[in-house]
Amino acid sequence: MKRRRRSSGSTVLEFALVGIPMVLAFISVVEIGLAMWTYQTLAYAAKEVNRYVAVHGTHCSSGANNCTLTVGSVAAVASTYALGLSSGALNMTLTSPSTRYTCNPVSSCTSNSNPWPPPADATVGTIIKVRMLYQVNPVLTMMWPGAMPATYGSYNLWAFSEQRVLF
Repeated sequence: MKRRRRSSGSTVLEFALVGIPMVLAFISVVEIGLAMWTYQTLAYAAKEVNRYVAVHGTHCSSGANNCTLTVGSVAAVASTYALGLSSGALNMTLTSPSTRYTCNPVSSCTSNSNPWPPPADATVGTIIKVRMLYQVNPVLTMMWPGAMPATYGSYNLWAFSEQRVLF
């Protein structure tokens, strides 16, 4: 069988027209999946940290129990629940009616020995808020046409939880 000369190179052209967009679409799907996982982990950590704080109010340390919290212990719990997220890129803000602590990043607050919630705000029914922020640096931006070398776009994901002190 003789090959026609006009069809030489058509396989390379077809791959360039179809293969490159398919690779970009695949990487985009992976990046969206990673962003969704990151957000879910962040929201879970914010909810669990706030629940942890809510059950350690004034009445928690009655009798032989000594379960008072510090900002450092809350930051350690936040790092524990934020599995897979870098504690260097994870920021947390703890807010009560009278006090606000910002841990930027969370690892900077692990040695903070201030009580949380503050004694004035540790009463039953007081609203405690936890806000967590995580900076995501997607891989796809490295391959974006026209991007400068070694310049990566990033975006912030945040989660918020609000709960009343229960005990």
